[in-house]
Amino acid sequence: MKKKRKRISVLLFLFIYIFLAPEYENNTLKFSPAWVVNAFKPELGGAEKNSLIPFRLGQVFGYFDRSGKISFIDRVFYNTAQNKKYFINYTSVTENLVVNKNDGTFVSNLKTAGYPYFIDDRLFVISANSKKISEWSIEGENIFSYENESEIISSDANIDTYIAGFVDGSVIITDKDRKIEKLMKPELSRINAVYGLAISSDSELIAMITGLDPQYMIIMKKKHTQYSRIFTYQFNNNLRHSRYITFSDDNRYLFFESENIFYCYDFLTKSLSSTSLEGKISAVHYLPDSGFSAVKTDGPAGQSYFYLIYPDGSIMYRNKSKSGNVFMTGSGGRFYFGTGNSIYSVDMLDD
Repeated sequence: MKKKRKRISVLLFLFIYIFLAPEYENNTLKFSPAWVVNAFKPELGGAEKNSLIPFRLGQVFGYFDRSGKISFIDRVFYNTAQNKKYFINYTSVTENLVVNKNDGTFVSNLKTAGYPYFIDDRLFVISANSKKISEWSIEGENIFSYENESEIISSDANIDTYIAGFVDGSVIITDKDRKIEKLMKPELSRINAVYGLAISSDSELIAMITGLDPQYMIIMKKKHTQYSRIFTYQFNNNLRHSRYITFSDDNRYLFFESENIFYCYDFLTKSLSSTSLEGKISAVHYLPDSGFSAVKTDGPAGQSYFYLIYPDGSIMYRNKSKSGNVFMTGSGGRFYFGTGNSIYSVDMLDD
């Protein structure tokens, strides 16, 4: 009993240190601790199964509910694909990908090999050579497939539309009938690889981060059946890796990043704002219920910063920690994050 009480005390101390002692905090919003659980030593059972939240901490993954009860937990084989209802835990040499419910119950086999990922409720698989993309139903039916001459490096989807960008600069788009079309190549740079893609929820807007020497962020708007460029921003640097870029749920804002700078484009005011952060951005998670973006940066000597950023790009909250936050999500005014072995939850309240 004493060991358990000591462990809880340490967790609560970390909770207070990370969230209640920030270096910077906007006074219009306050944090109220809700709970903290050790994900590596959970007490399973009793979770509300209709509102489960997926998580991954290092080589452990699973699901928990808003009250902090963990319903399922398992070890990662090689990597995982998860959404709120289903997961695929796969090895590096898997020929058939096994789809399971969030309680571990078997659902189906996908008769394909590759790297699966969910975008909301849609399931996609990239082939081992990264040149083929396919969509699958949860029941194991192949919905569409497309193979390109070069590797896929970015993608996004909404309920009807899917877009994918490739190293050669080409971009494909599928409609609700899964008809595949090619968008025009930007061809603004010496190299035209597409490092980031986003599509709005109504499919009226597409944004991409493309090119090297120089590198651009481009916004395109649908006019009749075609997309045409309406905004272009040139970066001061060239980053050769996949990039974070996404629209807000109401399609008013576009968020993207470049090394240590977080950007926000406001479609209402047609203005672009940027915020410089400490360290290099290593993880971003958009919180649709609040409109905030949760951002983690990594600095020297294992130093990390954690930020909550307003939709207009201004900093609402910042704190420094020596242990990286490897899991971030939010739902219904409550924010969840993971560090080490633990999952923490806080309520965000208006002052």
